[in-house]
Amino acid sequence: MKKSLVITGAASLALAAMPVLGAFADVTDTVQITIPSACSVASDSGETTPGTTNSMTSNMTNNDVKEFSAAQDAAGAGGDIYVTCNASGGWNITAVGFSSDTEGNTDMVVTTGTGTAIPTNASPAAGTSAWAYKIVDTGSTGATIVPTTWSVIPDQAGVVVSKSGAISEGHISTNYKVSTSATQEAATYTGKVKYVVSSGLGS
Repeated sequence: MKKSLVITGAASLALAAMPVLGAFADVTDTVQITIPSACSVASDSGETTPGTTNSMTSNMTNNDVKEFSAAQDAAGAGGDIYVTCNASGGWNITAVGFSSDTEGNTDMVVTTGTGTAIPTNASPAAGTSAWAYKIVDTGSTGATIVPTTWSVIPDQAGVVVSKSGAISEGHISTNYKVSTSATQEAATYTGKVKYVVSSGLGS
């Protein structure tokens, strides 16, 4: 009997010494992702592989004027910039002359033949060799745009379009006017403007 009591007592002490598992245990899983601010740009709406080049071409005569603008038909339409941006702080577009693939070059340069480069001027008119640009909010984006009238091609990158707040898409039209003088040489002239889309309002 005593031996039985001793064994029982030892068993009770062993059970009392075992920890009570799970009474206050917890497990916390943390899953975190970060999506950086990003903007995408396309030259045509709905492209699965967005293009980033708008090309406008035309034959002109001396003492001529040609517009590439949203108001023209498809053959003479200006360029399109479709913007998609996830930044709550808005987005902006800068512009700079990029002829000869050189930032700051605002001339229409000779790419075929021999001739004199056509300079930028805010008032292209028949009898004067010049080219200019302006920007139109084709998609009613509600953006702040400068310039909305014919202006010189900028020789330094600067903000020309800005939109505060988040927006899924913006549609901007780039427009150009080219004029020729009576003495402008027969040749092919090419002018380029580079537009860069970024998150934030820019400065």
